Amino acid sequence: MATELRTRPVVPPVVRRARVRRRRRLVVAVALLVVAPGGAAVSTYAGDVDRGVHVLGADLGGLSRADAEAKLRAKDTRGPVDVRVGTERTTIDPAAVGLRLDVEATVDRAVRVTPGPFEWLHGGREVEPVVHVDAERLFDALMVHLGPQGDAPVLPAVRFDKLRPVPVHPVSGRGLDRRAVAGIAERGWLRGGPIGFPVVDLVPRTSREEVDRLVAELATPAVAAPLVLVTPRGEVTVPATAIAAALRMESDADGRIEPTIDAAALRRAAPAVFAKVEIPATDAAFRIVDGRPVVQPQTDGQQVDLAPGPILAALRGTATPRRVEVGFVPATAKTTTAELAKLGVAERVSTFTTKFAPGQPRVVNIRIMAEELRGALVRPGETFSLNEHVGERSRAKGYVDAPGIENGKIKNSPGGGVSQVATTLFNAAYYAGLEDVEHRPHSYYFDRYPAVIEATVVYPSLDLRFRNDGGTGILVDTATTDSSITVTLYGTRRFDEITTQYGPRTKVVQPKTEYLQEEDCNPTDGEPGFQQEAFRVFKKDGKEVRRQRFFWRYDPEPHFVCGPPPPTLSPAGEPMPVG
Repeated sequence: MATELRTRPVVPPVVRRARVRRRRRLVVAVALLVVAPGGAAVSTYAGDVDRGVHVLGADLGGLSRADAEAKLRAKDTRGPVDVRVGTERTTIDPAAVGLRLDVEATVDRAVRVTPGPFEWLHGGREVEPVVHVDAERLFDALMVHLGPQGDAPVLPAVRFDKLRPVPVHPVSGRGLDRRAVAGIAERGWLRGGPIGFPVVDLVPRTSREEVDRLVAELATPAVAAPLVLVTPRGEVTVPATAIAAALRMESDADGRIEPTIDAAALRRAAPAVFAKVEIPATDAAFRIVDGRPVVQPQTDGQQVDLAPGPILAALRGTATPRRVEVGFVPATAKTTTAELAKLGVAERVSTFTTKFAPGQPRVVNIRIMAEELRGALVRPGETFSLNEHVGERSRAKGYVDAPGIENGKIKNSPGGGVSQVATTLFNAAYYAGLEDVEHRPHSYYFDRYPAVIEATVVYPSLDLRFRNDGGTGILVDTATTDSSITVTLYGTRRFDEITTQYGPRTKVVQPKTEYLQEEDCNPTDGEPGFQQEAFRVFKKDGKEVRRQRFFWRYDPEPHFVCGPPPPTLSPAGEPMPVG
């Protein structure tokens, strides 16, 4: 005869917990039948939140999750918070310090609470709210009101004057406990009354004796001799001056010193040393191939592993030469192939060319700036500054003296003529539809540039800036010949066409002749002054979608003549005496 096997059904844990909870609630209900006045039973679990659960004085018992959240949100007033910083009364803006009631998390906490029978009979259970605050922003906001109650401590450190260790001994102060203010705010907010932040003694964690011990046991031996790093590619010797530049013994906010090695500072202090064994990483970059941008992949390199532990141990030693075996770690490129691939730099968006006379000194300056500009990348949302990208135009960089406008005259200065680059770049950005942030046309009109739609730059006071207000990156490419410069922008087209519609030239003023008896004098033919407006017209899907007005007033450029004025003739045609 077959034996029948009987097995107990498997009950998932979540179901078992629910059953236990229902049994506990049933016990409470039965107890209430006994002790409640009149013998009436009261349900403890109608809704998501059990009866008897309170938060910030609000009774959430029997409410659904949504109703409980709505009731709590009424508690989160977001108004100014009364605080007391020591004896100083003031207010802080909760939004400014990130102080907020996490309603969802608080209700989650309330739903998980089941008051016991005796808790319920004595008013229920109070659940602590979940409150968040930005500790650093709160601390900074409170410190503004500390005033004379505070006396900043002197935080300990060991620094170097060349190769001489200089100890900075700690001094206690009075102020706010940086680590305590967040908890005080989270517990005290929404309770009624001001939140009190006490002024306490601030005692740095590292003592005077510990500072002196660091000087004797680490700082002094560290710079007593070079450090030999033994790598798989050979040995390199780090001089004591580089060690002093990289050994960091500064305290944290609590006044605790944890010595470490600043790897970047060590490499900056001894670049030739590390170049012997390290393989530098190469950033991914764009190249123009057959008129289209392609990404040249990054190459990762290798650099010496400058983990502070083994190096600090070697620096404490007295044996010479100090040697420590180190390996290599990957040197990752700052700009990756994947990063550039996501920027959407896929096609030519705009291009613009301006002409110039060959052989002039200004051509040297145009080529130098064009080279520095080539390859500039403007990511979405970024504002490009020509002055910031190129920097000062100086003789040290190869710029030469060439004519430029200075106080209304044509004077020679390093970098003269680079406004040709600025104008070409401005037009390329203009016809790409990029947002104009800052530009200024010349005070005189030059016929090699389009009227109104041109720009001049002076370092550092006058800049050309535009913002990439599109969703893809913009790559700047430049090319020069003996008589022209071209700026091409690559990205993703947003408009079918951008054109310029000019208004008439008005208020024309003819130039005057001026004689200049100056050593640095550049003669000119003179140009009339005028005013004119131009409209940038944006078209998409064959329709005009926007237009933008530009306007400029040009001064008449005088006819400058280098030399004295001709003598004035009498009616008889004879020179008149001067004076």
